[in-house]
Amino acid sequence: MVIPKYPAFNIYSHIAKKTTALGPLCVATAVSKLPGWDVEVIDENNYRFPGPTDEKDMPDHAALQAMRPADAAGFYGGLSCTIPRLMEVASFYRDAGVFTIGGGHHLDALPEEALRNGLDVVVNGEGEITIGELLTAHEAGRPLREVDGLSFLEEDELVATEARPPLEDFESLPLPEFGLVRFARVSVYPISRIRGCGMHCEFCAVKGKARCASPERLIAQISKLAESRGAREFFVVDDQFAQDRDETLRFCQMLIDYRRQMGLRFFLTVQIRLDCARDDELLETMRRAGIKCLAIGIESPIEEE
Repeated sequence: MVIPKYPAFNIYSHIAKKTTALGPLCVATAVSKLPGWDVEVIDENNYRFPGPTDEKDMPDHAALQAMRPADAAGFYGGLSCTIPRLMEVASFYRDAGVFTIGGGHHLDALPEEALRNGLDVVVNGEGEITIGELLTAHEAGRPLREVDGLSFLEEDELVATEARPPLEDFESLPLPEFGLVRFARVSVYPISRIRGCGMHCEFCAVKGKARCASPERLIAQISKLAESRGAREFFVVDDQFAQDRDETLRFCQMLIDYRRQMGLRFFLTVQIRLDCARDDELLETMRRAGIKCLAIGIESPIEEE
């Protein structure tokens, strides 16, 4: 699984060398549970010695492929600015005879562009379930039309199989395995409980109702990372941390109790709406839980904001 490098400084650059992208890691974790499959994640934005590099000081995928030849390569196309690099690396792997797969918001919106520039298949929507069915079908030589949630070219025409409904059962998914990220040093750990957002802002790609895992699952992510990897700093990637207010308060109280029981201190960053500034109970509970940084998306030129 490859997370392509940002081409220039952007809003994520200041923490890129401390963290990784959660979505592709979740998909890679799902693949790691398939019989016979071994997985590694190369995050080009958090890539360190002794990972081999080329003359441009970028990850040397020819050397990586020589070290551990891949049968399939996945690519994260969540950010439009990374798509030229994605196509460059995907084309290298496809030319080497590797089955290339992509996913993420940009590829979901413009699959044909990527399919004509390095990718064999685009996974539409969430990938944890689709990827298992796709790799199983590919390995058995079965038609891709049998797998829901895909886009691909057939006789030079774009084919889209039946859409797969958004995931609802998060409890059955494995917790992300950060040990799959190779040649990286992660100190800010991305975690998640809520997918989707009900606000339907015209400028945003995240649409659809909010689908929530339990607070217990979010605590399980934190406790696993804290106890197995010494993690102390977390970024909750949910687009609106507090949109499920009662369960958000319950999560915060659970985290307060866990910190007290274990004698640990955490630093959490969350994404939140500006109107939460009026909710004193929420803010106080978040502060006690160790939530110290609020990312507020002021994305429209509205005077009242």
